[in-house]
Amino acid sequence: MTFRWDMGDGTQLTGPAISHCYQERKLYTVRLDVVEEATGEVRRAERLIPVDFTQEIVLNFRAGSTDTVRVGQPVVFDALDSQLPLCQNVVVLWDFRDGFVTNGRQVRHAFRRPGQYPVRMSLRGNGPDSCPSSHCVSRTLVVVP
Repeated sequence: MTFRWDMGDGTQLTGPAISHCYQERKLYTVRLDVVEEATGEVRRAERLIPVDFTQEIVLNFRAGSTDTVRVGQPVVFDALDSQLPLCQNVVVLWDFRDGFVTNGRQVRHAFRRPGQYPVRMSLRGNGPDSCPSSHCVSRTLVVVP
C-alpha cells in the first residue's frame, strides 16, 4: 500500500509516517488517500484529520533583533502572535525586572543600568470557564554599558 497525504496547505507527502510544519496558525484538514499497489485501487479520503491551530495557546515574544542591548537603547517588545483563544479581553503584561511594568501587545522600553534582565510577558484573560487565568514566558536580555 502507498499512503498519500494532503496536508491541507498545498503540501503532498507519501509514506506510512510523515512529519510536517505549517507556516500559518489556522484550521487545516489533512486527507489520507490509500493506494492498493496490487490492484491500483485508490481509496480516497480513507481518513480525514482536522488540525486546528486556532485553538492553541501560544506564548511567544520578540525583543528587538538581539538578546544584547546597550543602556538607554530602546527595545521594541512584541507579543503579536501570542494568544489565549478561549479567553475574552486578553491583556498582555510586561515586567522588565528593572522596576518598570507596562501592558500592550507591542511596547518600547530602554534599560537604565547594565545587567541581565529576565523579561517576563504574561497573557491574562477573562472568562468563560474554560479560559486559563494567566500564562507567562520569560527571556533574559543582557544590557551592556
